Amino acid sequence: MNKKKIFILISFVTVIAIVIFISTQSYPVAFVNWRPITLKSFEKDFSVAVHYYQKMLETYDRNQTAVLDSSEIQQEIKRAVLEQLIKNSLIRQELEKQIKGGELEKMVDNKVQEVLKGKDVEKEIETLYGLSLDEFRERVLKPQAETEIITGRFFLENKSFDDWLKESRAKIIILMPGFEWKNSQVIIK
Repeated sequence: MNKKKIFILISFVTVIAIVIFISTQSYPVAFVNWRPITLKSFEKDFSVAVHYYQKMLETYDRNQTAVLDSSEIQQEIKRAVLEQLIKNSLIRQELEKQIKGGELEKMVDNKVQEVLKGKDVEKEIETLYGLSLDEFRERVLKPQAETEIITGRFFLENKSFDDWLKESRAKIIILMPGFEWKNSQVIIK
């Protein structure tokens, strides 16, 4: 093969890869110690948060539901979702350093099972969060269980989560316009 054909082939494969990357929303919106947080994950958590707030407002104050359409509120929800995804990633990475093998998964699964034990909450989860039970388990309960585990470990070491986060030398890169990581939190520029 000559150089021209190789260049055309590489260009074609690159274009196909980019199209797949974009169409599946698999491109990163942030990196946490070089681990990506994808647009797909961000968009899913953002839609869950909006759904949750919408249901809460419908339940407690129907007159306020339009407030969610405000660009400032939308921006704040995005900020909070991105910050939580970053913190979840940091927590996961720290737990993977501290707890080896499948032990972490067992601990997380036990905490999740404790929460769900004997409860039939699928309909409530679908209504309040717009998620199936499996999605709720992955997106909400597992990160919460990991947070509880790390918080408990820090307590035993006489540390706080906030202090650990401030001392963390994590490399956080946010690619979403309008946001940046500063003083251990996501801020709106």
